[in-house]
Formats: sequence, C-alpha cells, structure tokens
Amino acid sequence: MKTRTVLMGMAACAAMMASPAMADIKIGITGPLSGPAANTGISMRQAYEAAAAQANEQGGVKLGEEMHKVELIFEDSASRPEMGVSAAQKLLTRDNVDILIGDSLASSVTLAIMEVAPSFGKFTMSGQPVSIEIAKKIQSDPEKYANFWKSSFNSNAYGEVLFETVKYLEEQGKIAPEKKTVAFIVEDTDYGKSNIEFTAPHFKEAGWNVVAEETVPLGHADFYPQLSKLRADEPDVVISIFTSVNSGIALVKQMDEQGMDPLHMGVYYPIRDEFLDWVGAAAEGMLWTPLMFDPENNPSHREFSELFEKLTGVEANGDHAQGYCQMQMLLDNVARAGSVEASAISEAFATTDFSCPIARYVYDTETHTPKIGGDYLPVPMAQVQNGGYFAIFPEAAATSEFQSGN
Repeated sequence: MKTRTVLMGMAACAAMMASPAMADIKIGITGPLSGPAANTGISMRQAYEAAAAQANEQGGVKLGEEMHKVELIFEDSASRPEMGVSAAQKLLTRDNVDILIGDSLASSVTLAIMEVAPSFGKFTMSGQPVSIEIAKKIQSDPEKYANFWKSSFNSNAYGEVLFETVKYLEEQGKIAPEKKTVAFIVEDTDYGKSNIEFTAPHFKEAGWNVVAEETVPLGHADFYPQLSKLRADEPDVVISIFTSVNSGIALVKQMDEQGMDPLHMGVYYPIRDEFLDWVGAAAEGMLWTPLMFDPENNPSHREFSELFEKLTGVEANGDHAQGYCQMQMLLDNVARAGSVEASAISEAFATTDFSCPIARYVYDTETHTPKIGGDYLPVPMAQVQNGGYFAIFPEAAATSEFQSGN
C-alpha cells in the first residue's frame, strides 16, 4: 500500500502555477502502516507530516539561495523485511526520492534495507529502530554505510537501564531478590533478540541466573505456555520486550490472571497510550522503559503535546514526540548541508547539535548513533503508579520514587 502526502499550502500551489515549478525535497519513508505494529507506524507518519507541514508553512527548506517545499511519500513495510526492501526500492527508483527513512520502526526491516540502499547513493536514516546490529554494520564497513545514520539509540542502552535500575533498587533496599533469577519473554525479531543479547550479560556478571529466554512471534497474544514455564522457575525479575502493544497487553493481563507477581519490566510497548486503557489495574507497579515523553510531569513535553494537538487535532504520544523531533532534525541538517547530496547531509549529521522537546541530538560519529544520557537522548525507567506513569530512574530524571507492594 502506498500513500503519497504532499504537504503544501494553497498560496504555495498558486505561486507554482504562476511560475516554473521548483523541485521539492522528496523524502520517502517505509514504516508499518498495517500489521501488528501499525499503530506506531501511523503515529510516526502523523509526526513526520506535522513537522514537514510546519517547515512548509515557513517556506520550506533553504538550499543555497532558494526555498524548497518538503514532499513526503510513504510506503507500508508491515514490519516485514521483504516488504520493507520492496518499498524502499520503489521509493528510490519509481519515486526517485532524495532521502530515504527506512524503517520508521522495525530494526529487522532497517537491517534489510541497509543492504540495498547504499547502491542508490541517497542519504538514508532510520527512525525508531534501536538494534545495535545496525551500528555494528556501520562500524564494520564505514565506506559502504557512510550515508546511513540512526535517529534512535542502540539497544544496549536498554540493557544498561534495565540492569542499573534493578541494581539501584536493590542497593536502596526497595527490592530483595531471593534467588537472583531473571527471565525474558521477547518477540522473535532483531529488536527482541538483540535486547536479550545485551541485557543478560549485565545480570550474569552480577551473579544472576537467566532461567528463561522465551521468544514468540511478532504480535503473539497467547502467553499461557510461557507463563506455565515461568511459574515453575519463579524468577525474581521478568523482562518483556515487544513492539506490538497487543502482545504487551495480553502478557500483562495473563500474568495478572495467573497471580504472578515478579518485578516485571517492560520494554517499549507501554509507550502506547492504549496500553493502560486496556490493561488497567493489571499493570499497576510494573516498570517500563523508555519514558521519553511525559507531558504530565515535564513542562517542555506538555508544551509539545499542546502544540501537536493544535497542529494535527490528534492527542500526542511518545511516538509522535520522537517522529516530530527526528523530522525536524533531518530538515535542519539538510538546510545546514545546503543540498540533498548524500555526503553533504552526512557531514551535517556528523556535527549535529540539535535540541527538541524530548532530547538534544549529538552524534557518535563512529556508529552514526545519537549519544544517550541526561544531557543528550535520555532513556528513563518508569513505573505505573495509580494509573499513571512516573520516571523512577535515574534519580536525575525521577518524578517519583519506586513504589513496592502494588
């Protein structure tokens, strides 16, 4: 499925009819507009459109002495690598886009696109994909991937915040793990598996035992077989990792039905607003990361939320905040490059220092990945408390203390 979005005001259209057409900056985007992760893909699309529309209302992006409008062309990847590659090839050939964002969400799709995109000589970036395998590819062949840059952190950041949160809570006497055992339930994707790869060693080095590494298909919703195994192991900590919110909803509800009460730490899926709407009290007390968007407690996030709803009529969520910032950063770097030529944009990305409502983007130029931390792109741990989200780690980002016994 292909959807073309040309973001251009009526005045600009009239001006174009009165004079020779000025070439647009054409940006192609692959992302899941159908399938189990479609809600996130659609949110990313809305965010990219809002940021591009804002730029167009201000005249577009200046390249040299001329202003150019931004045209976005979307293709559905459905979180499937083969569909993502096909979509990217269509964008790069039939649509002849100047810039490719591939993929807006799925690491597996991004890794596949990275094998075909370099031959087209166009600047390429990813949206939310965090698999560290992307950065490893870049480091393994800097020449081939010179013009590919990430917009999100590496998956090892999740491993660090998951382990450091547990370590912090134990040191503070907030939790007392009796057996020091941890279990994983993750989706069978590069995203899910890479998170185990970089999280498990942190626990093992600290003397913990990994008692289960359960993988399930993308969009899986029947966790009773996995929970039966975990019931026998009784792990102190359960870590679940899904890009499909439906999987997270099903797991949390089924754990509640089974009366299972380990320290449950979710990765990514609670970022979706519908998560709490569907699980309700069953999620009370669980931890999750990354709480990158917190309009209830963060004034700058609240300001963005109000702006986004005014621009789009849609209530803002964390995907919107990430996508909006990513598109703003990309367009700022294109303007600084003064060109859509791939190497020029890459040079601009290497010197990025761009602030937006949720982050300050500065790049590690060896991995083409944004730096993380309180001064850059934060990866906070949150807890569900009284039906809301509150950051509880690291201390510098905390808006509440960890609550036990929920």
